[in-house]
Amino acid sequence: MKTKSLIITLITLIGLCSCGKSKEEKAQEMAANYLKGVLYHFDSYEPLQTKVDSSFVALSTDKEAIELTLDMLKLFQSANEYVEAIEMAERSMKLWSPNGYSSEYDKGEYRKAKEERDNNQRLLDKTKDRIQNQFSKIKSRQSYLEAEALSKIRDFNGWKVYHKFKSLNGAGTLDLLGEYVFFCDEDFNEGSAYPKEDYDAIVKVITAISSSDDIAEMIEAVQEEIY
Repeated sequence: MKTKSLIITLITLIGLCSCGKSKEEKAQEMAANYLKGVLYHFDSYEPLQTKVDSSFVALSTDKEAIELTLDMLKLFQSANEYVEAIEMAERSMKLWSPNGYSSEYDKGEYRKAKEERDNNQRLLDKTKDRIQNQFSKIKSRQSYLEAEALSKIRDFNGWKVYHKFKSLNGAGTLDLLGEYVFFCDEDFNEGSAYPKEDYDAIVKVITAISSSDDIAEMIEAVQEEIY
């Protein structure tokens, strides 16, 4: 009787184990829960591929570092807009540059262009300072993460999930493919999520930052990576 009871117990345990979800199934469920709040027509959502890899302590997997990098990229975009505005204002200044025949209108247009140039120059200078500050924060985060990884026997910190799917566009007229990268803990609780195209661009910038000592070197490294 004891042998029979033991066999029944083993069969029950095997049955329970076989009912457990695989890593991919857990990851797909996590991705679907996130996309419910993102997609226009979640009812048309169809998962196509889910891949689960171990995630380790690094700048490219760290939410804080990624968010800092995203903020820095926004600052770079603002800086480019200020540069373009300065160049446009300087062209206007050249056009309306006062001379012995200038009217009051011409002088007024010149003053407006100069004020525009000076204002955007001030904004550009402030943005450059903010970019430098952001760069320093990311480098500081890098040092912290490297020390944290060294202090651990293993620097495993969860899962990196690639998820590909299709769903209808906003108008509900066309199927579109989507790709996301998720970072989650060991129990597949979502920590952060990024469209794959955005994440790939972030990684290029983070890689350039991690190998650079200053902004100029980082920009050069990014240009080499892209071109």
